[in-house]
This record gives sequence, C-alpha cells and structure tokens, in this order.
Amino acid sequence: MSIYLDEKNPSKHKPFDDASADIVEYVRYLEVIAGKSANTAFSYYCDLRGFSRFMKRRRGLVAEDAELKEIDPKGLDTAFWGSVTKEDVYEYLYFLNRECGNKKSSTARRLASLHGFYDYLVNQVNRLSQDPTASIKPPKQDKVLPKYLTAEQSMQLLESTQHQSDFPERDYCMVVLFLNCGMRLAELVGMDLGDIDLEQRQIRLFGKGHKERMVYLNDACIEALQLYLKKRNTMEGLDPKEKAVFVTRRMKDRISNRRVEQLVTGAMKAAGLKGFSTHKLRHTAATLMYQTGNVDILTLKQLLGHSSVGTTQIYTHLQEFQVRAAIEQNPLGEVRKTNLDTTKQEAGETHGEISPNSAEMDAGAKDTPDDAAETPTGPMEAFDGAAKDGFRVDVSALREPDASEKTEH
Repeated sequence: MSIYLDEKNPSKHKPFDDASADIVEYVRYLEVIAGKSANTAFSYYCDLRGFSRFMKRRRGLVAEDAELKEIDPKGLDTAFWGSVTKEDVYEYLYFLNRECGNKKSSTARRLASLHGFYDYLVNQVNRLSQDPTASIKPPKQDKVLPKYLTAEQSMQLLESTQHQSDFPERDYCMVVLFLNCGMRLAELVGMDLGDIDLEQRQIRLFGKGHKERMVYLNDACIEALQLYLKKRNTMEGLDPKEKAVFVTRRMKDRISNRRVEQLVTGAMKAAGLKGFSTHKLRHTAATLMYQTGNVDILTLKQLLGHSSVGTTQIYTHLQEFQVRAAIEQNPLGEVRKTNLDTTKQEAGETHGEISPNSAEMDAGAKDTPDDAAETPTGPMEAFDGAAKDGFRVDVSALREPDASEKTEH
C-alpha cells in the first residue's frame, strides 16, 4: 500500500510532496477544488511522477541506463512542462505498452492523468499556452465482458466463509453484502454503524466522488447483518465509540481494504474458485440482478452508483444459454441437405427439405396459450424471487441458541 494513504482513513494522508511543484499543486486542486477522492488524486499523482521520471531519462537529465524507479521525480519546473512535445507523449505511451506491458486500460488512465495535468496548467492557472496532449486520443479499448460468479458458485463461496474463517459471522456478512448490494470494496470498508437502518431495510453508501446513495437491504442482508452485529457488539475489548461496521478481531478497529481482499481470496480458494477478485463480486451482483431480477438498466445504474449509464451497460451482456436458444430458434436451423450430387437432379427437385417436426412445431405453436411464453423455464426458473430473498445459505451453525433452546446439564 502507499506510504501516503491510510486505507482506514484515506482522506487523512501525508502531503503529496515527492514531485515537482506543479504536480503537487495540481493534486491539491483535484482534492480541494475538483472534489476528487484521495485515492483518485493519488493515482494521478503516481502517474505524473512516473512521467516525470521517464522525461528526465529521455532528456538526458539522468544516466541513460538509470532504473526508472530510482530516478528522483522532483526538480522539473513549469518551463520544462512547457517544453514537452506531442512526440514525447507518444513515446511515453509506446514505452508503457512495449516495455512496461501496460494494458490498454492502464495506458488510457495514464494518458488521462496527463490530459488533466495540462488542462490545469493551460486553462485553470494559465501557466502554459499550449497543451501537447490535446489531440492525443487514448488507445481503443478491448470490449471484454465482466467476469462473474454463477449463482451456484456464489453459494459455494458463502458456504466457504462459514468454515475457513476465524470470524465467520463477519466474513459471511461481508460477502452477502457484496453479492446482494453490488457495493464497492471501499464502500463496504467505509461503512459506519449510523449508515445502517435495519428498520427501514436500507443502508447509506458513499461512492466515488463523495456521492451518497441509499441501497435496499433484502432478507439475506438483514439476516447476515443482525447475526454479525450481535457478535460485534459483544466483542471483548471493542471501544464503544468505534463506529466502523466491520472491525478486525485482533486490533478491534476498522478493517482495511487489503484485509478484506485477503479474506475473500482465502474463501474463494477454499471453495475451489480461481481467477476471481473481490471486485468480481460487484460484477456478480450486477449481472445476476440484471439477468434474473427483472431490473432495468436505469435502476441498476442507480443501485451501483454509476455516473453514466454507459458504464452500467457492460452488465447487459447475454448469458450463453440465451445466445444458444436464439440460434436454435432460427427457422433455417431445421433445413437438411438431401443430395449434394447436382448432376442427377430432376426438374422441380429441391436442394433441401424441412424436417417434418418443424411443420408440426409451427402448427402446434398456433395452439399455444399466450401466457405460456411468459412462464420462466430452464436456468431462469431457479431465480424466481431471488431479488427479494437474496443470496444466502443456511447460517444456523453460526447462530447462538436462544435461552429457550438451551437445556440444563
């Protein structure tokens, strides 16, 4: 983790001063004026420090064979930034792709950092008159479908959190919230007790850009929260003033992003699930809600806290069984070849024939009631009512028996 940012209190960090004065002032502008989060400002800060090191080596200000990470990013003034050309930027992008192995998305973000920095110098503080990045477009992104867990895999993960954890109530609750609410990792870690309203069945989240939104809690979330909070509030040594919802068992304070990732990764490994990250649980929630919960795209956008519906549209991809069904319903799929030898064809002979079953199916379709098509079948049938109840498993093993259930020995 960064030497600057504190995962548990990202808004409280050491000053970003290990860079040129223009970059430091730009990062302060991002946080104070533009209202960007500390994480976003820090990402831009790292990108611009990397560009500073690259340009120092490119301009011969350090040894040609100097390790990039060993180069001091400080010492570049406004005149130097004004001397940067479009060719310098293109060479930097080429360096990121060929030598650093950056993906297109990473390269695009680093270019966005340069765009923002030069827009600040040219348009916000009027220190430069030309922007060398103005006409440079980011690399065209590959359209990759978000990877997500199936409903069955989600249930396996929930089962795993109950058996491989030293604090199963907490870990089970976190995974339930990820899978049912689609919240981001930082949103879950940043939750305070005052953000939860079990009576109104809702929770308040603070997303990117300090945007606040309310998320509905279904039965699975309510059950998991009640179970965990009962255990949390009776933890020995926990400060009564601690407002964080999710706390560590040993330190008794707010859990960190990294610790949550470790716990989720461990649970996935125990469940035999490979190739998934904690963020993929957000993808899972969004995809399953859209495909099985009859949720429209605008509702899903609000639930996930997206600024643009374009971001939400990545979850509208079709499942494999839907694509297969569409192909199988093509009427030409019943055509069969009867004879490939065209030399023996007689007048009026056809090149193919329609399967007898096809005609019968067409005739039968006319007699099918209208409402029959609306009855969910196949994979969709298993998700009837899932939006209300949510993803959960039997948690009876985690419950402590009530007084009425205890027997005297």
